[in-house]
Amino acid sequence: MNWKKVSLLTILGMLITLMIIGTLLDLRISKPSSNIDFPPGQPTSKVSTGQTVENPENIILFLVDGMGFGHLSLALLTQQSENSSSVWQEFQIKGWHDARSVYGPLTDSETSATAMATGNSTNFGHIGMDQEGKPIQTLMELASEEGNATGIVTDSYIWDGTPAAFIAHTTNEDDARDILTQISNSQLDLIFGELEDLGEDDIPEKEESLEILKKRFQLLDHSLNLSSSSKGSSPVAAIFEEDEIQDIESSPNLKRMTEVALEYMTAQERPFVLLVESEEMDAASHENDSDRVLRGLAAIQEALAVVLAYAKKQGNTLVLFTADHETGGLTAQSDYDHYPQMQIRWSTKEHTASVVPLFADGPGAKYFANVHRNREIGSLMKELILLEVPNSKLDEEKK
Repeated sequence: MNWKKVSLLTILGMLITLMIIGTLLDLRISKPSSNIDFPPGQPTSKVSTGQTVENPENIILFLVDGMGFGHLSLALLTQQSENSSSVWQEFQIKGWHDARSVYGPLTDSETSATAMATGNSTNFGHIGMDQEGKPIQTLMELASEEGNATGIVTDSYIWDGTPAAFIAHTTNEDDARDILTQISNSQLDLIFGELEDLGEDDIPEKEESLEILKKRFQLLDHSLNLSSSSKGSSPVAAIFEEDEIQDIESSPNLKRMTEVALEYMTAQERPFVLLVESEEMDAASHENDSDRVLRGLAAIQEALAVVLAYAKKQGNTLVLFTADHETGGLTAQSDYDHYPQMQIRWSTKEHTASVVPLFADGPGAKYFANVHRNREIGSLMKELILLEVPNSKLDEEKK
């Protein structure tokens, strides 16, 4: 009987000791959030183009959900051969921005995308709305008002928070029916992406979703081939099944959709604003899925190469590359047991407060060198659209 008591006491003592050790270790590696001074309302200087004649005709915003500098480092370290340049090195301006919301250092996709789409910081879950819940004119709405063609390409579902922030206004990110209706009632010229969770809650079934979109858009089939009529003034949409768009091996993929979108935009023969969004980094990082991250990075680089090649050929197109926030706390570190191989390590499955990359290339790129908040990106893009600079195509039409 005594030996049983001794055994139980021994086990209990060991558990208490392990708990104390764990607590001590945690104290050494963690700092309580109450001890971190964070002023969410800290003012920053207003970034402006000032007086300039360097006005891009077209703006392409390439936005990767959940991509931080850890993901970028992984791409540079694993997906370029030693003697070849990286697609990331082609950018004239290389910097970063702080993706915080009005509440504090963390953000969500809806909030950060709204800041970049409108030039205003806002609350969690607000799509195209300020912190009081009032609609704000988005980049796409302003561009359409100024006579530009507008388009959205995403490998996520088309009513997802990031693409929705550029065209819709709501505080209910789950009301897909409302967002789809707003997309259909907008002046958007092109939208490519998926549908997801059909029939759940406020998400209409596929047939109803397509009927809503058909009120504005001519629907393309899976080949994405543009006919003469679809290259004309008719707005177009290409809608795919949930998770049908993934890596470079999937059909369709982000590269192919981007190529077709640029073909359509060019055929409009007027300035355009195009959003190309990839959600792969966020989805993969929430699951700490390293293999999916690597496949996603390859697909992103293929699509980004298409965008940069187009911009360089046209000579009148500003390309911006950035993220809405970082997810997963990804780091690439040495595997000393198998050097020089690397390991991918994760610190969380949630969003982090890390700053994220901001790259710019083309006319107007230099104005993004001093950007350090996500809302400044939106303000600058709006300002570039409104600059009254002679435009060859518009001038010819006026004569």
